[in-house]
Amino acid sequence: MAGKFTFLKEEFLIEGEWGGIDLGASIRHLRAGIGAGGSTVSEAAFAALGATSVVLTPVIVEQCEAIRVEFATDDGIWSATLDLAAQHVTYLNKSTGETEEPLLVRPEAGELAAGSFALERMGIPPMETPRGNVTLDTVLVLVYLQQHHAGRSTFGSVSAADMNLTLEVCFGVLDEGAARLKAQAHAARSRAIRDATALRKANEQRQKYGLPTSFDLDMEQERYSRAADQHAGDLLRLAQEIEHHQAVLRGREAEAARGLQAVSSAATAADHAHQMLASLYGRRQLARQRLEAAEAASRPRKHCPECEQPLQGNSNEKGLACLVCGQPDPGLAERQAQRALDLTRAKEAAAAVDSELSRAQRSAQSAVDARRKAEQGAQRLAGRAGAYRAQEITPREEARSRARAGESEVRAKLEAVKARRQELAQVAELEKKEASSSQQAEEAAKAWAASEGEALQHRKQTAKQLSQIFANLVIPMAPDKIRSAVIDPKTLAPKINGRTLKQLARSAGLVSITHTAFHLMALEAARSLPLVMLPRCQWLDAPLDGLGGGPEGQRLANAVLTVCAEVTGSDAQVILTTPQALPAAPQGLHVTEHDSARPLIPHARPESGNL
Repeated sequence: MAGKFTFLKEEFLIEGEWGGIDLGASIRHLRAGIGAGGSTVSEAAFAALGATSVVLTPVIVEQCEAIRVEFATDDGIWSATLDLAAQHVTYLNKSTGETEEPLLVRPEAGELAAGSFALERMGIPPMETPRGNVTLDTVLVLVYLQQHHAGRSTFGSVSAADMNLTLEVCFGVLDEGAARLKAQAHAARSRAIRDATALRKANEQRQKYGLPTSFDLDMEQERYSRAADQHAGDLLRLAQEIEHHQAVLRGREAEAARGLQAVSSAATAADHAHQMLASLYGRRQLARQRLEAAEAASRPRKHCPECEQPLQGNSNEKGLACLVCGQPDPGLAERQAQRALDLTRAKEAAAAVDSELSRAQRSAQSAVDARRKAEQGAQRLAGRAGAYRAQEITPREEARSRARAGESEVRAKLEAVKARRQELAQVAELEKKEASSSQQAEEAAKAWAASEGEALQHRKQTAKQLSQIFANLVIPMAPDKIRSAVIDPKTLAPKINGRTLKQLARSAGLVSITHTAFHLMALEAARSLPLVMLPRCQWLDAPLDGLGGGPEGQRLANAVLTVCAEVTGSDAQVILTTPQALPAAPQGLHVTEHDSARPLIPHARPESGNL
């Protein structure tokens, strides 16, 4: 049976000021209307203990610096203070002054979590097994009915494996030793199945290769190794030969490059010669025009220099006379001598230009011939280099590519053989591992089987006792709707009229009643069954959601609240958050009414949200 655990006070640190509400009573009823923040306060209380599954509302996150709860246990009165910024909880035993070091809400591996310390204060050992874990968050769903959990799911958002183990431990079906034996048997069986599957797949893989022996694989490995070495030798030889021939080719390509350079120089010279020819052709044209003018000037006159009339053929000693004026021309002889001299010079100049043009033509022809010869030489050198590459280098490069591809193929086969050889060794290891895990699974199964019979019998007995408690609670809540109510021995989950919660999901009222009755059953079992490891404390937040309105809803609500009042005693604590008043006033009832004008956190800022 778990130890004592009772909430006494809950406070919030806002702008350096602590304030909150008292919770110390056997049955505390927080009659919270719209805006009072009943869910906010209930979730903050469990968050202060180190729970990770509850989600704090923005109202708490925005305003509060820390949350503190006081609770009573068998070893004194404790306070738990959650620093929202640092996300750690500080525990203080107010009876002895003992202070625990700040514990992280989400610690690193190997460190004690704040929730685990709170769980130990409740008298429940935190557990981590291969089958599942017992944590504050899994126990929390058995002592705290959250408003949003009234749906298809029985236990909120924790994993099924963790919740199953928590149910078995907390309801006393398995003690810590038996729970670990069952978890070890489950883990050993899983390892054995995993190892057997790995061995089977390895043998199936070997069958694809024809089940070669170690000798066969060694022979294949030796053959492929020799072939790979041969290809590597060929690659080395071909690389050396290609390097030698490439050196020769580079020399020939240099000659071809020089030949191209010679072609360029010859072409430049030919272009220069043709440019000279163009200039000489213009000079020859000008010389011939001057020669024609000199020849025309040196011919005898046949026209009058004044009137250009034809002259008669007769003449006198003084020279020709004009037929018009009859005057003689005494300077005619001198002018004729000058014209003869000009003609001689023009002929000499024309002959010189013709001679120079002839030489330039021969020079241009020579330049063209030189260019053609250079082009032929360059073509010959380029063809010589290309032929050498095609004859000496290209075949060796192709042979090198074939050798490289052959080496890659052989080495791939060699690696495949090595992998099969390794698989053969792994098969031997898997056989040993499979035999070992099978033996361990058998030993763990025997150890669990030794206590399984007693655990199974105890499970049935516990389920029977829980069913009796559950039926006595849930049937009076809705006698016209519920004919039978039991706790399934396999899952320890409730069944109403032979149906699970998933099958009851369409009836929100029955689901809500079942949740409330299940939590009250946990409280009554903690009080009456010695092996149940649960605190005698329940926080029921909005247990009447889903019951509907009108006379029918009011009748169901009164029936549920009446049962809640009857279950509560002086040795337990129930905290209710409802908008309705209780139909009965049991001994120890302490009611506080809260609404938007009197919130549960009196010093909170109303502009940040309803509290």
